[in-house]
Amino acid sequence: MDHSDTENLKFEVYQELGECYTYTGDLEKAFAHFKAAGQLAPASERPYVGMGVAELQKNDIDSAKDSFHRAIALNPNSDKAFAGLAMALTGAGNHKEALVAYQQALDLDPSNKSALLGLIQCAYGLQCYDVAVKYLNKYLDLYPGNVEILYCLAGTYYKQHKVSAALEVLERIFMFAPDHTEANSLKDMIGRQMSDNQYARCENS
Repeated sequence: MDHSDTENLKFEVYQELGECYTYTGDLEKAFAHFKAAGQLAPASERPYVGMGVAELQKNDIDSAKDSFHRAIALNPNSDKAFAGLAMALTGAGNHKEALVAYQQALDLDPSNKSALLGLIQCAYGLQCYDVAVKYLNKYLDLYPGNVEILYCLAGTYYKQHKVSAALEVLERIFMFAPDHTEANSLKDMIGRQMSDNQYARCENS
């Protein structure tokens, strides 16, 4: 094993230990390991992404934003860095900027599920339902049988009052999970509303 291989191995060990310590909540050790990883590979964005995640756990939003910005400067193609920045912006109350960052993350990797779920929450808060639909469909192009995401799409169409589209997606859910409780509840709700609307039209005719 040559020197560069040894350095790469050390980097991976420090990086992975940093991520483990972040997961267990031992943030001091996490920061120490991410710092060591960054010294071994100063051109890598991953230690800064790790530090940003740990800073979010500390609720240190400003430091987290700085770390994610540093990560993006090192690697503008890091979906994880943009997703982390979006989370930090959400924590700071900058929801419109967060929505843009989530979109950037998902344009880089449409399969980033945590970014997608963050985008949905952000888009709902801003009532930007078309944005949610766009990225839900991109994810479903990759994973067409994901019932959780199908249900999110059905619910978003319902929010947009696109009842036919919502029912079509619900039927796709029932192909995979006929007993899906939330999907059946949504279908029943739509059915009642359609019956009420039909009754109201009859009353007014």
